Amino acid sequence: MAMAGADQIGYRSGAPGDPLGRFELTVRPDGGARLDHRDARRLRVWTARLERAVWSRLLDALDRSGFPEIEPAPVPPGAARRELTVPPAGELVFAWNDDVAAPALGEVFRILDALVRQVSAGAVRSTADALPQVAHWCGETEPSEAVNAASGAAAFGTVSGRPAYVVAADEIKVSSLPGHEPVGVPVISRTKCRSVALGTAGGRDLLAVAGDDHLIRVWDARTGELVHSRAGHRGPVTGVAAGEAAEHLVVLSVGVDGQVRAWADGTAAEAGAVSVVDGGLTSVCHARVARRDLICAGSDDGAVRIWDAADGESVRTLRGHTGWVNAVAMTGAPGPGLVATGGADRVVRLWDPSDGRQLHELAGHTDSVTGVALTVIGDRQVVGSCSLDGTVRTWDAVTGEPMAGRPAESGWLTGIGFVRTADGTAAVTSGTDGTVRLWDAVGGAPLATLASESVPACVATTTRSGRWTVAAGFKDGSLRVWSDGTLTRTIPPSDGAITAVAFGPGGLVSGTDNGTLRVHDPDSGDESRVPTPHTAPVLSLAFADDLLVSGGADAVVRTWRALSGAPVARLLGHTAGVAAVVTGRVGGRTVIASAGYDRVVRTWDAATGRPLLAIHGHMYPVYALAFGDGWLASAGYDGLVRVWDAATGAQVAQLPGDEGPVRALCFDGNDLAVAAADGTVRLWRLPAGELIDQTGVPQTPQAAAFLDGRLNVAGEQGVVTWARDR
Repeated sequence: MAMAGADQIGYRSGAPGDPLGRFELTVRPDGGARLDHRDARRLRVWTARLERAVWSRLLDALDRSGFPEIEPAPVPPGAARRELTVPPAGELVFAWNDDVAAPALGEVFRILDALVRQVSAGAVRSTADALPQVAHWCGETEPSEAVNAASGAAAFGTVSGRPAYVVAADEIKVSSLPGHEPVGVPVISRTKCRSVALGTAGGRDLLAVAGDDHLIRVWDARTGELVHSRAGHRGPVTGVAAGEAAEHLVVLSVGVDGQVRAWADGTAAEAGAVSVVDGGLTSVCHARVARRDLICAGSDDGAVRIWDAADGESVRTLRGHTGWVNAVAMTGAPGPGLVATGGADRVVRLWDPSDGRQLHELAGHTDSVTGVALTVIGDRQVVGSCSLDGTVRTWDAVTGEPMAGRPAESGWLTGIGFVRTADGTAAVTSGTDGTVRLWDAVGGAPLATLASESVPACVATTTRSGRWTVAAGFKDGSLRVWSDGTLTRTIPPSDGAITAVAFGPGGLVSGTDNGTLRVHDPDSGDESRVPTPHTAPVLSLAFADDLLVSGGADAVVRTWRALSGAPVARLLGHTAGVAAVVTGRVGGRTVIASAGYDRVVRTWDAATGRPLLAIHGHMYPVYALAFGDGWLASAGYDGLVRVWDAATGAQVAQLPGDEGPVRALCFDGNDLAVAAADGTVRLWRLPAGELIDQTGVPQTPQAAAFLDGRLNVAGEQGVVTWARDR
């Protein structure tokens, strides 16, 4: 191998001024990796440990490519470029889509691009990930420099039946109007606050707060009691499962953030984080063992942990693996149950979950184990496994004797399961060659190939109504379902690459590299629940009756039960961050309006989530919205204000803007107040668009509202009241 003497591989692309920034990835022979990413805001640095197969396959792909003798074409000025450095062999610089270099180095960049995505835990999304999870212990170091993003927010509402306002800076304070007396207990914000809202539901006055940590927290505005907090994974989901806990169905997920999270299936109310461990969690499963509902999870630290699903109490920790654990499986029958685990030490281990004893150490794989599964064939318990060595193996789980083993025609196997077909039990594998395959579980003979057009990242199996069903999650974000070998459903992507999939009592559960968890009906493909919150900073909040509405930088509008935090609907349509959401009454129903960085104003039926209008016309991002009596006003970066008929979307008026970005809007009958970022406040009379008054406030406006004919403008310094001329 000509590249055998390489001491590292360097991969660079982009530029700091590019919207996606510039990254530099370094991979070392010892499995270490470092990724630096710089954009206009800051420098971020991650480190990780890689599967041992990565280095050898990179060198092999480089040898086959002809590197460094490839002669790329000159890079045109301003063109996207890649730089590949392999000391001491050489260096190449070429355009991203170079007709010579790009095809020759295709496999090299397929691996490197996947590493960029995985090492950053999904944060750097300028490359595609077409590999199983091969990066572990992914952690971000302290950035060497950062730009403080603007924070702070304000909103108006009522508390105890009195007008009130909330201002969020270092503290989040609620005060009454007009007296400005404190209401409730100030809340300390530990992250940048982007949005606040006051509302009432179930007889309680509520304060909602959200920001850069992706969480939505709701407090009792009178007492300061935390009512609920919608949390989610900070990074990709690596494993999903579903089962029972305390006689309720639950959906489980684990992620690279080291957390196990549980949601009540059916309502998707959050049951909270079951545990937090050092390093990432890689896999999770659930089973009823000796009348207890147990959760089992594998981790980067080599331990396998088991919890009681009913109370979240730790049952025991299984230790024996000498590297990270990539896969776990558990069954409760027959006897005391069985746990199978596999990982970087190339060994499949079997455990008794009742006492933690290791029963067998099954050797045979020559590279990391990426999947394990358990089944019963006749009167034999069988464990199956797949590995980065490209083989599928099965063993008798009681005796530990090998049953079958054969190459699976894919060097990057991603998952394994079992199904009972009319001809017997089959092992099902997924691999990055783009196929899902069936194998005879006893003899190992190939049975069928379920082809696809993308890269399957994971596979799940079940038998329902006498038919065997296979579901696979793909790196393009889609899900595909086969029944008795026939493709019956393709669920299109919506949240990033699928990273984990499982069948449960409530449907087909999947996780993504954006940190989202979804539940689908496997027959219809309908999305029934998305229990996780936003996967990016939450930029806007509003209340609508008993609902809380949120808009995020992930381009999604979501609705939640205001009192419980249970998700109601996920409103898709925006293509960029949602900077503003408001609610109002239009035609006898409650309507949500949303807008942001894609410059489109959208409206939705709050009760059903059905889209109503998509209003185009703004040339720049929209930061502010307000409902009036039959009107909807929108404004943003360029200061231009447009007023629309809220029922039809027809433009009613256009108001000039020359004071900079508009931060707040509010109606008082036919009058519209427009507050700009520089503190200028103008009052316009509609529909003629006549300017009738103007003033200034000594702060950046964050919210505005009329009370008894007086305009109140809120910002970080509190509220300024303007007694306008009529």
